Amino acid sequence: MVNIINKRAFSGNNNKHVVWKQYLISVFASLPFFTYGVENDFLTAPTNLGLVISTLNVPWSTVAFIVGSIVTAPIHCFIISKYGRKLGIYIVVILQGVICIPLLISSTDTGIIIVQAAIAGVSTGGLFIIVPIYVREISADRIRGLTISLMMLMTSAGNAMKLVLSFDSMLYLMIALVAIELVTVFYIPESPSYFVKIDKLHDAKISVAKLLCLNQDDPSVANEMRQLKEDSERAKSNGNLSIFVILRNKLWRDQIKIGLFLNTTTILSGCNIFLNQDKSLAQLETDIDPQKSLVPLCLLVGGLTCVVLVNFLERRYLITFSYSIMILSMGILAVFTQADLTVTSLTWLPIVALAIIVFSYGMVWNLPNVVLVEILNLEIRVMLIGIVFVYSQIIKLVHTLTFQYLEDYVGIYSLLYLFACINILGAIYAISMIPDIKNKSVKQIEKQMRRVPF
Repeated sequence: MVNIINKRAFSGNNNKHVVWKQYLISVFASLPFFTYGVENDFLTAPTNLGLVISTLNVPWSTVAFIVGSIVTAPIHCFIISKYGRKLGIYIVVILQGVICIPLLISSTDTGIIIVQAAIAGVSTGGLFIIVPIYVREISADRIRGLTISLMMLMTSAGNAMKLVLSFDSMLYLMIALVAIELVTVFYIPESPSYFVKIDKLHDAKISVAKLLCLNQDDPSVANEMRQLKEDSERAKSNGNLSIFVILRNKLWRDQIKIGLFLNTTTILSGCNIFLNQDKSLAQLETDIDPQKSLVPLCLLVGGLTCVVLVNFLERRYLITFSYSIMILSMGILAVFTQADLTVTSLTWLPIVALAIIVFSYGMVWNLPNVVLVEILNLEIRVMLIGIVFVYSQIIKLVHTLTFQYLEDYVGIYSLLYLFACINILGAIYAISMIPDIKNKSVKQIEKQMRRVPF
């Protein structure tokens, strides 16, 4: 009888009729990523870049955006740890709405543009910390890869709106999305993991029952509650979970290393080059894509492919496959970006290479965070994801401020070879160090990692 009950666990092989609600809530919770994609089109428009730091050739708005996300990330972590994930999502949505105000009045004042970028950075910091955590905590293990990966598809879809909508239409779309999100956030249930973490077990039980569409007395609800409490108690057995205690724990230290290494690889993958279509194809004699549709469309197809494949492939295979394709295509593209070279033959080859690189990047750009949010225990999840996010943004800031120096010194083609080498390291690390995650509980993942030498 016990075995029968265990097989019905929420985090395992629960019946299909109870997961539709988790899919639906995940879609609504991920809508801010769609808004973020649309918002990016506004913030990166030439009229919204503001003053440029002349010595670095970097807009002040770009710096304000990244710094805003770095400074406020710990605040977001504190809010969702103390007051819940729903409040964190609500704050992110409010901030996305605030960004619309300067756009509605068409302000071109440099100070307003920089403040707007900083607010966008604040909302983005919360977005990439809070929503993945929430979606992971309300999703069954067998669907969580798909539901968390929706953020990649949503972001790419939002970014692609510039191909079919005018500036005004995109602005109205963004306002409408914010309004929808403000309403839906009130109706989505709070994360059961949050309630367990603050010892509100009755509220956690109610939340689990809502997510499973079952009565509170159903054995599946009881079994899920048992697993959540076991995960919590297993972490709390290490004592007060300060950052120093966490870093002394080898298992958790190895999980942090996975997040740090993969995020570093993704940031230094060469995206500063291949996401800029003009820079990547500068050696072609003619502009073959005046609408600049290649990059957003390939990102969208890559995000869609990731959502489809993540339910069938282990995360490490998907990451390794994406990096490997990028490596080969970057080698080809590097040949056609040599200085003083004008491409007169095989002009289709660099275009195809660029499309493949962007497609692969669309599959992998946020998979490191998908992996990290899946493997971490609920008691340390918020803290460690916040730490990894801050680290990744610091690396991004340094890379952004120094990229032009590197480009001027060694050239685009040399940088492509350098970034390809970094991607090789990322592929090797992913295939060798990431544990099997698909359809596995945190406890099962932890057992694997204790047997994996680092």
